[in-house]
Amino acid sequence: MLHLHGAESEVHAAASQGDATLIYSSHELPSRDRIPIWNEVVWRNYVPLQIKIAPHDDFAGQVALTQLGGVRVVTSGSRAQCITRTPKLIAQDSEEYLMLGLQLKGSANIEQHARQAQLQAGDFVFWDTRQPYTIDFPSDWEMAVFQFPRSAFTFSPKSIDAFTALTLHGQKGVTQIASRLLMGIADEARYQTFEHDTPLLEHTLGILDFCINHKLTDCELPPNYNEVLLRRINGYIGANLQNPQLSAIEIAQAHGLSLSQLYRVFQSQRSTVGDYIRQRRLDRIKFELVNPASRHLTIAAVARKWGFLDTPHFNRVFKAQYKITPQQIQHQALSDRHLRTNKSKNIVE
Repeated sequence: MLHLHGAESEVHAAASQGDATLIYSSHELPSRDRIPIWNEVVWRNYVPLQIKIAPHDDFAGQVALTQLGGVRVVTSGSRAQCITRTPKLIAQDSEEYLMLGLQLKGSANIEQHARQAQLQAGDFVFWDTRQPYTIDFPSDWEMAVFQFPRSAFTFSPKSIDAFTALTLHGQKGVTQIASRLLMGIADEARYQTFEHDTPLLEHTLGILDFCINHKLTDCELPPNYNEVLLRRINGYIGANLQNPQLSAIEIAQAHGLSLSQLYRVFQSQRSTVGDYIRQRRLDRIKFELVNPASRHLTIAAVARKWGFLDTPHFNRVFKAQYKITPQQIQHQALSDRHLRTNKSKNIVE
């Protein structure tokens, strides 16, 4: 967690970040530079935002970055402030995220679509970066923001508009299950990396899907048929990724669809069926390549396990997707493990 009360505690927080990358710590800066640099760091690590902070001499804040299966998780904490995403700023930015804000300390008010979510520690909320919003932190605060691409979820624009800026309580109901998981990820990410942990990301998305559907039902807006069908198809693909013969024709037949109907269902994903299957396989392979439990397997064996029977073709596809070869990512993970082991030894000593 981040600490705001005095330079000594800030130094302690910075030293304990582990695998999270500390990208802003106010105690390292002269007082006059703290707020301007804070504004720039927030702009660069979220989306373009308008930030209002009352000038004062004791401004404090920290920003740390980690990842969950390729999804950026930015944890920040600071003094009271108001953050606004305006139509003008949206027009300057092409990124499309469904942000999930998990309140770790203090409180926050998130306004979007003419409604307001009020958060206390443990609560979380979604907001859509393609629509204007305001986040008000009335006092010292800390929040972990999971920056999910909109394509990570299968909900229609109408459904997204319905569940954004709604408080998802961390202390009661089914949403406390998700809150505890998200809290655990945010806390544990200080000590180990989840950057390549695709199974954990998929598990998290599954629980969030469940919570969102429950919330939509409460709002008397059940998900439409295509959303339900797409989730069934996603489950079918996930269960059959290791089958090298998995194809659009097989998926369509398994769900009583024609090929054209299947393609229409996938239009909301902005991806073809083949590209979607390939990406999920690559994500699984990437996870296995950095997983110590799979170090006895060759790269070719891991690729075959997930449906890539042609090793040279797999190597080309993997490098095109991740800008790094399978061998390089395996060596990088091994070096990272050695670095963490040595760091732990130094801490103990």
